[in-house]
Amino acid sequence: MIKRKVTLGGTVPFTAQRAQQLVALANTFSANILLQDRRGSFNGKSLLGVLSLGKLTGLEVTLIAEGMDEEAAVDALTASLESENEPSLT
Repeated sequence: MIKRKVTLGGTVPFTAQRAQQLVALANTFSANILLQDRRGSFNGKSLLGVLSLGKLTGLEVTLIAEGMDEEAAVDALTASLESENEPSLT
């Protein structure tokens, strides 16, 4: 299991589109993915779970991954969560 604190950066608001891209990325990994804040843990592979975090820009969350590809998952998801850029649709 890998845990990493991530402060969600960027000037681009965390829209439903960004949440959808994050969930799509999380689902490319076999590891279980959780996003945890002070209110609880949310499934990182579920759009509803990610949207449950609410306004994410500037929020500190703990990214938790457990499974065969946990390290790759945490690295890729951290880069996505901290990104200043709107995700591409490709």
